[in-house]
Amino acid sequence: MKIIRDTNLCYACKTCQLICSFHHTKTFWPDQSSIFLSRNPQNGVIKWCIDSTCDGCLNEVEPLCVKYCVYGAIKVVKETVENKENQTTYEYSSKY
Repeated sequence: MKIIRDTNLCYACKTCQLICSFHHTKTFWPDQSSIFLSRNPQNGVIKWCIDSTCDGCLNEVEPLCVKYCVYGAIKVVKETVENKENQTTYEYSSKY
């Protein structure tokens, strides 16, 4: 499972960052989130990444960042590796 962000749909509202911190700490504390998100106000460039503390929201039906993304910018993909060419392909999961 891999969580990806569609750059064309993300507006850097930070809902994903807040809900992730709530999952980890039961408080809205962005510094404790597995998601780092920032938007440069001068050029509009959005930086978004998920660090190694992401557990995919264990005990939840789907990752909370995916569930609560207002813009539908975050998706779960199934990662498959093709042995012939050692290329990684991603397929959208129909489960979520």
